[in-house]
Amino acid sequence: MKPFAYLRAETVTDAVRACAAHPGAKFLGGGTNLVDLMKLGVETPGMLVDVSRLPLDQVTDTADGGLRIGATVRNSDLAAHPAVRTR
Repeated sequence: MKPFAYLRAETVTDAVRACAAHPGAKFLGGGTNLVDLMKLGVETPGMLVDVSRLPLDQVTDTADGGLRIGATVRNSDLAAHPAVRTR
């Protein structure tokens, strides 16, 4: 695996600024297989910005009938969410 920098974001603003300041940076959140892809050499980001501890774990309805899925929603939680299961 290629070496990379790591930042655990304290706020959403910190996370966005870190990614903007480091071209090729990737967010590390809930239902991601990014680390697996890095082990295989498929993804090679120079920086990971960990957003897993930010309050981004909600699934909410949008005005146009869609769903807004937060960055840290786990795949298993999303699959079990009532709105996803009924739609």
